[in-house]
Amino acid sequence: MAEQTSGKCAHGPCDCSAEQGSKYCSEYCKEAEQSKVMEIGCGCEHAACR
Repeated sequence: MAEQTSGKCAHGPCDCSAEQGSKYCSEYCKEAEQSKVMEIGCGCEHAACR
């Protein structure tokens, strides 16, 4: 069952809003957070992070 959240994406450097039913705005952010590699900027390509 997907976690119901609202607000900011759970990936630290990301400034996007999370998708409904997810902690993340995209699959990119989900995978980046799970990889445990520290990023300075977000690469999700959404307008909020450009």
